[in-house]
Amino acid sequence: ANPARGEPSPAGSTMSTTTKPVEEMSIKELKSVITSAGLSFAGCSEKGELRDRAREAQARLATAASGSSKRPPPEATSDRTVVAGWSVRYEFWNGGGEGDVDMAIVLMHGIGASPDDLVPLAGALAPGLGAKCLFAFPGAPNAAWWPLDPSQWMMQAMSGENGLASMIRTEFPGLAECRTKGAALVDDLRRRAGPRAKIVLGGFSQGAMTSTDLALSLPPDSVDAIVHISGAPIVVDTWAKALETRKPRVFISHGRSDFVLPFAVSGWTKSLFEAGRVPVTYAPHDGAHQPGPLEPLLAFLRDTLSSP
Repeated sequence: ANPARGEPSPAGSTMSTTTKPVEEMSIKELKSVITSAGLSFAGCSEKGELRDRAREAQARLATAASGSSKRPPPEATSDRTVVAGWSVRYEFWNGGGEGDVDMAIVLMHGIGASPDDLVPLAGALAPGLGAKCLFAFPGAPNAAWWPLDPSQWMMQAMSGENGLASMIRTEFPGLAECRTKGAALVDDLRRRAGPRAKIVLGGFSQGAMTSTDLALSLPPDSVDAIVHISGAPIVVDTWAKALETRKPRVFISHGRSDFVLPFAVSGWTKSLFEAGRVPVTYAPHDGAHQPGPLEPLLAFLRDTLSSP
């Protein structure tokens, strides 16, 4: 089993990474414990940064272990398929099955990441949700949803807000094709989940931009909620127009120390949705380009489950 790919580890190997001092870990071990806790090591360019992230991961795993000992672990069943040219990993949790799901959640990875990069989040979120869930983890061809050079964002950020303001109005090549493929994915998700399921589209970094754009390109009332983690607004005029008839709940999370996509862009995303009069949950954190604490996201998903 490989915890870096979100697969369960034997008890012995899990225990070793949760208790072993991070100073004694190899880079591979550091990355493994980080991903097994549902965190990302994106943005960690130095071993010291990986160690700091691993300490956070160990604390999270220890908390989860103390809670999970009080209840049996939820069962998950998984399936891999291809939808519109995208590889997709589906996971049913908490007793959910074909046509019998309360919430279906799509999580799209960041640029350059493995299709399974966000898979550990299912195991981290499902026990707290309790409801029957279906998670979908699509994989982008060539590890990018559409052509994007992250260094462009960094250079524009250094040039000031005017440079970034022009970037967020750009219709990137490949975005229209991505919407078409994404719509096919949502159709397949809905078929598997059943009619009562709440539909949540989300992602990390470029996956956050892509899932948000997809949610706002679908017909009104197609999506119940958006999860936008460490992303940025794009095609903002198109999004603003779409929000006249689409009112999904929105969760936004971003690290104040993010040097890949500057923290300021999360405020722009927040303002855009607030101007569209949709309910926004804003959860900034002190980390870098990484998913933040899961508790605010879990609370948001629970509220979405209970909303009309």
